[in-house]
Amino acid sequence: MPSEPAKKVEDKSAVANKDSKDNKDAANNNKDATAAKKGGKKKDDVDELSPEDLKLKGDLELMVQRVQDPSQEIQLAALDSLSNEIRSSTSSMTSVPKPLKFLRPHYTTLTDYYATLPSSSQVKKRLSDILSVLALTMGKEGARESLHYRLAGSKEPVGVWGHEYVRNLAGEVSGEYDAVQEGATATEGGDKAPSSAPKVTLDDLNAIVNEIVPFCVEHNAEYEAVDLLLEVERPEAIKQYIDENNYQRVCLYLIYCSYYVPEPTDSIILKICCELYLKVKQYPDALRVAIKLADAALINEVFAASATESDIAQRQLAFMLARQRMFHVVKPDTIEDETLKGVLANTQVSEYFLSLARDLDIVEAKTPEDIYKSHLEQRAVGAGVDSARGNLASTFVNAFVNAGFGQDKLMTEEGSKWLYKNKEHGMMSAAASLGMVLQWDVESALSQIDKFLYSQEDWVKSGALLGVGIITCGVQSEVDPAIALLAEYIDNTNGNMRIGAILGLGLAYSGTCREDVRDMILPVLEDSSASMEVMSIAGLALGLIFVGSSDGDITQGIMTCLMERTETDLASAHARFLVLGLSLLYLGKQGHAEAALEGLKTLQGPIAQYGALTLDSCAYAGTGNVLKIQQLLSICADHLEEDAASAHQGAAVLGIALIAMGEELGSEMCLRSFDHLLQYGEPAIRRAVPLALALINVSNPTRVAVIDTLSKLSHDHDHEVAMSAIMGLGLVGAGTNNARIAGLLRALATYYYKEANHLFTVRLAQGLLHLGKGTLTLNPFHSDRLLMSHVCVGGLLTILHSCMDIKNTILSKSHYLLYTLACSMSPRILLTLDEDLKELKVPVRVGQAVDVVGQAGKPKTITGFQTHTTPVLLGHGDRAELAT
Repeated sequence: MPSEPAKKVEDKSAVANKDSKDNKDAANNNKDATAAKKGGKKKDDVDELSPEDLKLKGDLELMVQRVQDPSQEIQLAALDSLSNEIRSSTSSMTSVPKPLKFLRPHYTTLTDYYATLPSSSQVKKRLSDILSVLALTMGKEGARESLHYRLAGSKEPVGVWGHEYVRNLAGEVSGEYDAVQEGATATEGGDKAPSSAPKVTLDDLNAIVNEIVPFCVEHNAEYEAVDLLLEVERPEAIKQYIDENNYQRVCLYLIYCSYYVPEPTDSIILKICCELYLKVKQYPDALRVAIKLADAALINEVFAASATESDIAQRQLAFMLARQRMFHVVKPDTIEDETLKGVLANTQVSEYFLSLARDLDIVEAKTPEDIYKSHLEQRAVGAGVDSARGNLASTFVNAFVNAGFGQDKLMTEEGSKWLYKNKEHGMMSAAASLGMVLQWDVESALSQIDKFLYSQEDWVKSGALLGVGIITCGVQSEVDPAIALLAEYIDNTNGNMRIGAILGLGLAYSGTCREDVRDMILPVLEDSSASMEVMSIAGLALGLIFVGSSDGDITQGIMTCLMERTETDLASAHARFLVLGLSLLYLGKQGHAEAALEGLKTLQGPIAQYGALTLDSCAYAGTGNVLKIQQLLSICADHLEEDAASAHQGAAVLGIALIAMGEELGSEMCLRSFDHLLQYGEPAIRRAVPLALALINVSNPTRVAVIDTLSKLSHDHDHEVAMSAIMGLGLVGAGTNNARIAGLLRALATYYYKEANHLFTVRLAQGLLHLGKGTLTLNPFHSDRLLMSHVCVGGLLTILHSCMDIKNTILSKSHYLLYTLACSMSPRILLTLDEDLKELKVPVRVGQAVDVVGQAGKPKTITGFQTHTTPVLLGHGDRAELAT
């Protein structure tokens, strides 16, 4: 093997051969290289060094010789000189420092001499410090020599050798910690570790960690400190180093770290994060983390702690809890302030929403024709026939577009006969649509819908019962109008009235975990005379009310109902809502769903697999769990010939989207997987893919590729795939008024004008696109995408599971299920209030959110911003900050 100097001269000769035009010079260079090989000296290289470098090289070689001097005094002086030279060069690591470069040939000499020194020698400890630094660039990979020499050294402060040394040492501590945990020996992995070093213990490693962490925090490298503490399983140690200057960077990094660790470590990290926020009295941020943990005790602790700060802080927390629909966590009887009770019950949402409408000048009601813009559709003469199906579509479009505005041109106008332009089940949805128009305005709305409760038509009355639930959805009232009006109809002999009352209660009390409502509905599951549709709606309503609660009584009731029903009943289109109700109970509960999952596996028929996959995916909703996604993808890979046997594969596709939607990278990866499923999947899978794409991108039309895919699938030869894609377009653009999607839907209305079912779904999609005239959103993620609203997810999943068998649900007589979207609708507004909760005009900057995780200092969190005055609308991916 040629020596190191010989290698460098060979490299130079190679460059000379390539670039020089003079053959004689090239030959001379080759001769020089040969001479260097034989002599082992690098005369040319030495000549190229500057006088300063030559002097440094000579001084270092002299120091190495003096380190091996018999006199301890000379040795210590030489070691001091070496230390000073190395320390002065390690302040910047843009390139290898010259002392480390020149000492490379002497590393072996120093390590060999080190091994001969007695353990008690002061020289050995000082030399160990220097070797620890030299091992940074010269140590054998995987040997962790730098750490071992550090442990045997003089225990000088770790920061004196520079940041790069500290970073390298942190990596070796992490590797050694794993080795110690696995029972490996301290010197395993290399033959250059100091032979006299004692066996490394956890106490040794923790001592070094306690030096590295404060150094990193002081030098704005908090994320490196957090990484090291996570590696050595001591994340709680970061708390003692946090103050007002660095808590934001640390907490943000901890939150994002929680996405990539297994349970229960993710919960431990989030609890630490919450404690840090409480330490610096950032109560809104602490509450956000407590809500993400779904820890009622922690939420109450944060809420109580905020009371010591000010009434304003507590009201802010109450608004946040109301947005998440967590009305039940803080008990109203523990609050004396009536204003605070009103905020927590979300009673002001209608007032603030209508104020925004006035600011934007969109109060005037819109008609379905304003949305369809039929004059732009190129269709045959006489195609616009006034049909019952067309009127039903207009009913839903009118409800979606004017949702929450309190007025429309079909139902609220005096003398309107629109209700009677619908037939039978259509009248139920028409009456219920009044509830959506009047949503949130409990005080004045009930008097308007009350007249329908006394109608002679059972369909109208059942629709009015459902409408009462829609009005009070997302708003709590001390008088409980929903229970007062609906409770008596739960045991009615008319099945449609039972459905209206039960689903109305489910919407009115969604997310509240009201035990008195559970006791009213639970007996329906035991009623053998009830139809499968009534039972399924009862299970769904209970799932919406107790979403994410793991309620044992409801679990047992639904499981018993499933076991007692016949195979024919379980094969019906509505049975899926029974297992969906069960699955919603365990939304986001991860491992807590295991017992219920085992119970579902005991069932017979396709519903068992369908239910198990739905439950498992709900349990891990929004977690981005890669292992669960892989399991679901493997299920989709099976090729099953019968549609009935492959129904569960559709649930698996939806499950993939449900798990991945909370994490940006996972969502992108899923889009690629869905492309493969469209090409090679069974019909049940292809029908579910458009719905899965919609779930990942609800109210988010920024992904052009997704819109293009759905547009292509909307012309698919399989009618159910096409209708799923059309509904998907509506959900992707929900509440955005996106012009591109609006154009696509108008084109589809022209294309399918002879297909009644397709045209109906196009109209529904158009209504969703213009939801709340562009002021509402269906996206379950809010608070900078940190929090997922369980109630919102419950409403979306109901619609998506309905669309998986759209012919027997929405296109049949169960179109009333579309009103479960009332659970998912929220105003997408930023509002600023004064101390008296009156609107306050404040300038804010609104722009695209920028990922600043792990960045030092105070980087800009938004880009491409514009300055507006509140209230303002926030789109997907937007972030706002005060301009004052």
